[in-house]
Order: sequence, then C-alpha cells, then structure tokens
Amino acid sequence: MKRTWYWIALVAFLLPIIARGLWYFPGYSTRPEVKTPDYATMKKPVAPLQTPNAAAPVSQLGGVVIFDAMHANQYQQGEIQSLTEALNLRGARVEYDMDYGTLEARLRYASAYVLIAPNAYFSSDEIRILTGFVERGGRLVIFTDATRGTLMYDYNTGNEIQFADSNAVNPLLASFGITVNNDYLYNLVENEGNFRNVYFDQFGKDALSIGLKRVALYGAHSVKTDSGQILLSSGDQTFSSLTDVHDPLEGGAALSADGNVLVLGDFTFLNTPYNEVADNSTLIANIADFLLGGTRKAELANFPFVFSSKTVQVLPTSEVQMTAEMVGALGRMQSSLHLLNVDLKMVEEAPRSGDLLVLGTFTQSDDLTPFLKGFNLTAEDFSSYIEVPGFGKVGRTGNGLLLFKTSDQGNTLVLLADTTDDVTILLDTLSGGLYGCVIQGDIGVCSIGYGGSFSDGSSGGDYYYDTTPTPYAPEGENTPAPTPAG
Repeated sequence: MKRTWYWIALVAFLLPIIARGLWYFPGYSTRPEVKTPDYATMKKPVAPLQTPNAAAPVSQLGGVVIFDAMHANQYQQGEIQSLTEALNLRGARVEYDMDYGTLEARLRYASAYVLIAPNAYFSSDEIRILTGFVERGGRLVIFTDATRGTLMYDYNTGNEIQFADSNAVNPLLASFGITVNNDYLYNLVENEGNFRNVYFDQFGKDALSIGLKRVALYGAHSVKTDSGQILLSSGDQTFSSLTDVHDPLEGGAALSADGNVLVLGDFTFLNTPYNEVADNSTLIANIADFLLGGTRKAELANFPFVFSSKTVQVLPTSEVQMTAEMVGALGRMQSSLHLLNVDLKMVEEAPRSGDLLVLGTFTQSDDLTPFLKGFNLTAEDFSSYIEVPGFGKVGRTGNGLLLFKTSDQGNTLVLLADTTDDVTILLDTLSGGLYGCVIQGDIGVCSIGYGGSFSDGSSGGDYYYDTTPTPYAPEGENTPAPTPAG
C-alpha cells in the first residue's frame, strides 16, 4: 500500500513538469549554414597613394627656414620630416626657434618662418616683427590643425576650456586678411576613410597648385580670406562643423594677396603615411619651393646679411691706403663673413656686377664719386661736419658713414670715415655688428671714437681741428703736452 502511494506522489510531482515542457516545447529546428567571408580573396581598401618621382629634378634654392617652437606648438619634429627632408634636398638649412628674444635676430638672415599648431598667443612685438619680415619679402607659412588644441581648466570654477590654435594665429593673420575658423571640415559622401578626412580637388591659380589633382587633409580647420585667394577647395558636400553647410568662400588653405603668407588648416598630411596619399607629396614639395622662393629685400639694418652672392669684392678708393692696420681689419672682417660662407676679394677697379664693399674717406675722389650718387651728402672744404639726409650735421671726428645701395647687378656697401685710420676702426666696428650705429633706411652713422671738443674757429661758428699726428720724440727728449688743437 505504501509503494502505491509512493508512485502516486511521484506521478503527481512529474506530471506538471512534463505537461509544462510539452506545452512550451518549440519543436526541433535545423540551423542554416552560416556563410563566412572569403578571406583568401579579400582585398583591404587602401587610400589612393602617390609615388613621388625620384628622378624629377630639384632646384638647389638654398636659404634658411626657421620653425617656431616657442608657442606651445603641438607637434613633434618627426611628424614634419617629409617637409624638412624636402627643404634639405633643396639645399636649405632648418633651424628651430626655441630661445625667446632671438626672433628679430634670426629673421635677419631667414628665408622663411614656419608656425605649426601654436597654442600660445603672440605678443604685439612678435606680431610686429613677423609682419615686418613679410613686408620685406620673407615667407610665412602657418599650419593649424583641428585635432591639436589644448584642454585647460578655469582656476576659479574648474570648468574645461578648449584653446584652439586658431585663437593663437588669428591676431597675427589679421594684417594679411586671412582667418582660420575654430571648426573642422567634414564630408559624409566622399572622403578618405573617415568623414573628417576631406578631399580637395579645386585649386587656386598659383605655383603652389602645380601638379595637384587631389589632396587629402585630415581634421582640417576651414580657412577664409578677404583679400587673398583660397588655394584648396572641396565639393559642395564638404561642410563646416560650425554651420553644417558648405561655404564656397572657405577652403583648406589660403594665400595672402602679396603671395608671401600661406595658411593651411591641417598639418597631419605632412606625417607618414598621409604624406603619400593622393597628391600630398607634390603639395609638400611645392610648399618647400614656396618657403625658399621668396625675394628678400636687402636692408642695411640686416648687416652682415646684406650681400646676395658668396663673394664680396673690396675696392679701396684712392684716398685709402692699405696700411698694416687696414690689412688686419680686412682680415678680421673676412673671418666674420666666413661664418656666413661669404668670402672677400680685393679688386683695383669697380666691377660691372656682383656685391661690392667700397672703402673711402670724406675727402671725395674721382673713383669714389660714382658711389655717392643719390645719397645727397654735403661736405664743404675745411668744415668739421658733413650734411647727411635724415641726420643733419654729422661731425667728421669720431664718426663713420654707411651707404647701402641695391641693384639687379649686386649690392654695394660704402664705408666712409675721415681718415684711413678711421676707416680701419669702422671696419673693426662692423665686424662685431651694428652696435654703436644709427640706421635710417640705406644710411647709417656709426660711432668709431670721440669727437666734439673743438676750438672755435674764425669761420662763423664752424669747428675745425688739426689731424696732423704728433711727431715721435726720441727717448730722453721732452715731448710737448698735447693741446685740444692737436
């Protein structure tokens, strides 16, 4: 009897389970075969690459290109290797400006200055220096990048503050009529693997666009200009992240009206492997040519960087004697110029072309007169001063003059002083730079000694002096004490 109840209890326990299972049982199904990709025949999509023509001739332009490294620049030197290699291939020297206060001195000899993703403001003095550099024919190239901003925090509130490189460069670009927007360009229809990798296939008419059919920029700011031209433009499906519309007056790069300032919204394309996508390598080569292709206006204030050739011819005029002191001063000048890869060559008559250094005195001679034309100097006989435009009356004693003239045949620098000894001192003064000189345009007045303690003469207020040297007195003889008159 107990066994019967046992089976009844077991059936009562299992029956609901079996019933539930039968009620909800979905039935048997067969899984279809899942097709997997044919990995053996798959080809990975790649960007359209350009193989640079290694056999293409490259002009040896020479020059010095300085890269800014003083404004929290968000780049590493390895990221711009494609550009620096293109510059080196053209005979240029690359320098990095990492010492505050040397900008003006460096730009005296530079061909171009390059700014890359700066994240610190430029001072008013720096803006003045760079603007003047461009006005004198120097080249300025600015690379910005929407991905290279700086994240900062407000000291009081702790809120995040995004500082874009466009904020740093726009005050500098204001005088050139160019603006970099704080945005990024994107294209959802046609791009280089990502909507922020934008193609540009419309180009402004300039040497920078020679050989370009398509360029790819990566996370680029949009750039606009009022007076210059847009260099890189894209189709109407490329939008700005600020407005989500296409603006035909904006693009990926712009060139100033004077052709000396180039601004790009991206610099990632300089880095490997992006430098080989589409025609990017051709664009990089064109930028290198642009950096070295400017025509700097030679200025006296940039001495000793005033000569255009590697050899400067030295012409002593008839009033200058080649004393031992003069030879020594020329040797020291030659040593100074050797640091600039410039040599001196003595000549006996004025050459028809080439850079020239003329040595003369305030006493005009026939061979000096042709070099004084246009400077309007006035020197009266027995007068103790010379009338110099912009300076007024300049005393003969203790002063030297610099006269600078440029031409297509070469640049000429004339050194004038009262005597051969004074010309010697003036040469030594210039070997150390223009310290002690006042420069106004193409004329400079340099202090090379002392002057001004002259006795009154009888010529109506003029001052005169006696330059006759005191004779040497043999030992044991009394030497008369010098007087103000000599």
